[in-house]
Amino acid sequence: MRESNKRTFIIIALVVTVLFIGIGYAALRQTLIINGTGSIGDATWNVQITDISDGTLNGATEVAPPSSTATSATFSANLQYPGASATYEISIANTGSIAAKLESITGVDTANAAEPSQIQFEVTGVKVGDTLAATNGTATAIVTVKWVAGEGENSDVIPETKTKTATINLNYVQDPNPDAQAGE
Repeated sequence: MRESNKRTFIIIALVVTVLFIGIGYAALRQTLIINGTGSIGDATWNVQITDISDGTLNGATEVAPPSSTATSATFSANLQYPGASATYEISIANTGSIAAKLESITGVDTANAAEPSQIQFEVTGVKVGDTLAATNGTATAIVTVKWVAGEGENSDVIPETKTKTATINLNYVQDPNPDAQAGE
């Protein structure tokens, strides 16, 4: 019988322990409610091309004047001979209150892959990762279209079409680290 009493005592002790743990959990359990709101205030986003200079033409003619939207510019030039070129300056401004960063420049590779392959576009003056400060940040991109010498057996081939058009996109995003600009 002693063994039976000992077992009964252990079972009762376990039941009481589990009961106290449950009561303790219920007493200590609380619902945490967090309320909050966020706002960007009067922040504005306004990065755009503000001007494109008349092209500096060297053995080239414009097929159409350059045109632009907020962040893309279209150029069309007719180059007369190898070495001919046309150069344009694109003025970019950030008049918004959010600092911007140039994430990518697109359209150049697509244009350069199209025929005639001897006519190539290049963008300098800005590069991926460049930033524009909020409110008054400016940058100048330089777009050059030039007739480059070919390579191999077609190096001296004059293409039938000497005109090429490109739309170049300057893709800006919010600068994730605008405070770093102050130290640059």
